[in-house]
Amino acid sequence: MNRSLLTAATCVIVIMTAQWQTRGAVSGAVMQSPDGSPSHRFEEIADGVYFATGTGAMTTMSNNLVIINDDHVMLVDSSVSPAAARGLVEGIKTLTDKPIKYVFNTHYHFDHAHGNQIFGDDVEIIGHEFVRSMLLTDVLDQRTNRSFTAGIPAQVEALRARLAGTSDATERQRLEAQLVIQEAHGAAVQETRPTPPNVTYRDSLTLVKGGREVQLHFPGRGHTGGDSLVFLPEEGIVFTGDFFVGSPGSGGLPYMGDGYVEEWPASLDRLRALQFDVMVPGHGAPFREREQIDHLQAYLRDFYGQVSALHAQGLSAEDATARVDLTAHATHYGNRVRNTDLRAVLRMYELFQVKMPR
Repeated sequence: MNRSLLTAATCVIVIMTAQWQTRGAVSGAVMQSPDGSPSHRFEEIADGVYFATGTGAMTTMSNNLVIINDDHVMLVDSSVSPAAARGLVEGIKTLTDKPIKYVFNTHYHFDHAHGNQIFGDDVEIIGHEFVRSMLLTDVLDQRTNRSFTAGIPAQVEALRARLAGTSDATERQRLEAQLVIQEAHGAAVQETRPTPPNVTYRDSLTLVKGGREVQLHFPGRGHTGGDSLVFLPEEGIVFTGDFFVGSPGSGGLPYMGDGYVEEWPASLDRLRALQFDVMVPGHGAPFREREQIDHLQAYLRDFYGQVSALHAQGLSAEDATARVDLTAHATHYGNRVRNTDLRAVLRMYELFQVKMPR
């Protein structure tokens, strides 16, 4: 099955043939949310370009960008599960009846790419070559996915226990709604079959389709080994996925458990070089303040420097995690700096071993 792709500038494109599992059409028994209400809300941030985020009616976890062109739709990221992706597609139908023809994966993590499987063979799923390589592995059993999904059954049981322990009608109604959402998410996770992009690129990729130019850029290793920045040069909008998370005032920091913290600050310089007016992160609200990049770079350099020194002293990852002090960054990241993520430190220790095996 040959797939045509538009022009690629300074890029290496790999057009895959049908050597993987066939994806079903955008359909299924799961509706927009467990109670049938809309799963996503949409805000038009440029002509035909919509910022999409969850309403809370079901578990969605991450943002999306919906790009409506002359004769088709482009979608950035496919959400946390097949069910969430179906809900997103149903929401897009309230904006347009044009078909989705392109899906861009900003990276391989579950909350951004586990809706890929719902799209049919007529949809180009495009991502960095690293994304394809990771989604062809047993990604469901890897540390990041397990750390976010293994606790779902316990969360369901905790909600049931709280529900059984209260007689307050308002509280029961709230807990019942939460329980329905969490049970539905658990079922959706079980349905997930990681599906890789069928078109990949290495450095950068430019598409001019349906009257609009869209660029994909690999800025260098950061949040993962294969992040993509989705840049709309005419509109001055860049969607960063989790390569950059940190809207002003949100206290948000990106997950670093699969990251390259040493390299990440230099990669962020490549984000800064893009001529954007609005940044849309994978989590949090769109914003314009470029200085947020400076704050994250300073945090990453400090974090890496401290962990590197503690590793050189022979401390375990667990002891190093307890010793790291990032409170100097509290002005920008609030209480997030007071609880260092062991997964991030473990990741840095893994990379130290690669650089200097014992």
